[in-house]
Amino acid sequence: RGTNVVQTQNFLDWRARNRSFERMAAIFPIAMNLEDGNSALQTQGMSVTSGFFEAMGVKPLMGRAIEGADDAPSGSPCVTVLSYPLWQRRFGGNARVLGRQMTISGTPCAIVGVMPRGFTLPTDPRVELYTALRINPARAPADGRNFKVVARLRPGVSFEQADAEMRAIAAQTAVERPRMNTNWSATVVPLDEQTVGETRPALEALLGAAIFVLLIACANVSNLLLMQAARRRREMTVRMALGAGRWRLFHQMMMESVLLALAGGAAGYLLAFWGIPAILALLPANFPLPRRDEISMDTSILAFTAAVSFACGLLFGLLSARHASRDSLGAGLRAGGRGGTAGNRGLRNMLVVAEVTLAMLLVIGAGLLLRSFAALNAIDPGFRPDRVIAFRMILFGPAASYEQTLERRAAVSAEILERTRALPGVVSASSVHVPPMEGQLSGTGYSRADRPEPPLGAHAGGDVAVISSDYFRTMGIRMLAGREFDARDGAGRPNVAILNQAAARAMFGSENPLGKHLRIAWGSKFGNTEIVGISADVRHRDLAGEPESCVYLSQAQTPNAYFSLVVRTSLAPEDIAPAVRAQIHAASPSQGVQDVRTLREMVSDSIARPRLDAAIMAIFGAIALTLACLGIYAVISYSVEQRRREMGVRLALGAPPANLLAMVLGEGLVLAAAGIGAGVLAALALTRYLASLLYGVKPADPVVFASVAGILATSALAGCYFPARRATRVDPMVVLREE
Repeated sequence: RGTNVVQTQNFLDWRARNRSFERMAAIFPIAMNLEDGNSALQTQGMSVTSGFFEAMGVKPLMGRAIEGADDAPSGSPCVTVLSYPLWQRRFGGNARVLGRQMTISGTPCAIVGVMPRGFTLPTDPRVELYTALRINPARAPADGRNFKVVARLRPGVSFEQADAEMRAIAAQTAVERPRMNTNWSATVVPLDEQTVGETRPALEALLGAAIFVLLIACANVSNLLLMQAARRRREMTVRMALGAGRWRLFHQMMMESVLLALAGGAAGYLLAFWGIPAILALLPANFPLPRRDEISMDTSILAFTAAVSFACGLLFGLLSARHASRDSLGAGLRAGGRGGTAGNRGLRNMLVVAEVTLAMLLVIGAGLLLRSFAALNAIDPGFRPDRVIAFRMILFGPAASYEQTLERRAAVSAEILERTRALPGVVSASSVHVPPMEGQLSGTGYSRADRPEPPLGAHAGGDVAVISSDYFRTMGIRMLAGREFDARDGAGRPNVAILNQAAARAMFGSENPLGKHLRIAWGSKFGNTEIVGISADVRHRDLAGEPESCVYLSQAQTPNAYFSLVVRTSLAPEDIAPAVRAQIHAASPSQGVQDVRTLREMVSDSIARPRLDAAIMAIFGAIALTLACLGIYAVISYSVEQRRREMGVRLALGAPPANLLAMVLGEGLVLAAAGIGAGVLAALALTRYLASLLYGVKPADPVVFASVAGILATSALAGCYFPARRATRVDPMVVLREE
């Protein structure tokens, strides 16, 4: 089930019957053709009913919004409202733009308003102009589920109350129109949740990773400050002997740690200030990152960074300052310049164990996401994307009737294909109304014609793809049986269809579907349809989803306005793109192209988010691992320094250097083992929250856990080795003379 897919009559009923909303509007995102003399381009637009801008709570910067008279089906003049970027780009920000005409999809439209800078519907951020969505009430009951609906709650009405009312209205419409609405309902979802719902788990995981790295850094700095405080113990004792109060010493050490934290925060802010725009520039234009245009390093982020830095300074300075200020005067003078207390040593060890535990958590998370991404990247999409380029567009053109519109679509699409296939370097060319990896596909009901119709609410059917001849060869999709569409399958000929393997298996089991018939609810001319071919499965929406039932229909028999020209070439795809554009323009001078991308880019973009999640988590994991190893190194190194006399005495008494090496390495490995054990237990409890981000990998994957434990143990061993080797090179005579 898709979210926010609303049937036309249902919207009219919802708007008329609800008492929970001030405004309710239907919206239909669609590419729009902008004609300018001999050139044309397509940009993302949106048809909206009156009340849309009021529901969004934003007034136009200039002019007016779309009103009730504009979306009436009585043939009132076409009007449009521009986005701020389109107004700036196309009209140079001219304040006299109101009332001017634009030719949109073949229809002259008057500009009646301009929206303010930054206005966008978060779920459709690329929309650049708005036109009136005209609903004909007479045809509404027979329409499909084409619209999205937005609404603004009345003051004092909660989401729960509105949701209950909408469910009740949906139940009424199911009784009134059971064929359309049985087993369908309505829910109220906050816009923020609709916008970030799929991205929220990834953002929460990355936020958690950032917090863990911050805690590791705090623990590391705390350890370093504890060591520094131990080295300065005699200095602090002398200060106290000379009259300095404990509070003054405590205050001094806290100020040092806070200044250190603020300096680190400033460096981090500058790194983010330069790095975040670079990261955003590397992301694909259609990367699913909500409100990406609003991401910037502003004063609120600076204030947050300062607050976090100050808090961290207090956190990692508190322990060292407290331990330094509470030492007794006599003990400090007797200790001289030598090491800290056993309590300090125990605290330092606890901090190292905590660092390793958190690092273990992060590296396991990174390992799970990397393994998941590798499994996702290895999936066969069902087609061969190399050297294939897609030109996405919507076919437009004036026509007196719907039948003439269909005829023109068929003629234009056929001419575009004929001209493209004649180009040098083109191996084959075809079309599909929605190309693979776009995250969506059309759907409808279909079932076997030799059996009774499924009961109401059974939701029999699945995906539908409208294609031209030679599509499977162009895309590199295997035909398992039967044939592709060809010249026999034109307008006026018996309806034909091709099933994918999933649809053939679901409807016919072990039977041979070829020559059998389906009843298909698709357009006014489709019904009884003969099956002429079976194709291999293709992952249409994304690589993670399993192939679903899909029926392929012929573009020649049911011409679709959505038209993606796919071209397989022997040349580099980008080299042939200008020639193909020229042939599209020659076939229809007023036809714009919305988007041009290679299929390899489309496949790569479809896994852009898991790739980014894995990359960022890997960076956090690497930082955490480095900090943990540095923490172990610092503690062991300091321990060796404090025990130089002991090491010298052992060597003087004949202890083999290998024994000292093993002793020091063992001390570090005990700390690492404690952290690894605690990290494994913590990961078993927390990695289940990553389950929604993983593909083909379980949150408690033993391979990842064992590999990360081995990496951490090896890294800890490397961190301990150099201090241990230094311990074996202590000169006993030098140490004893110092004493």
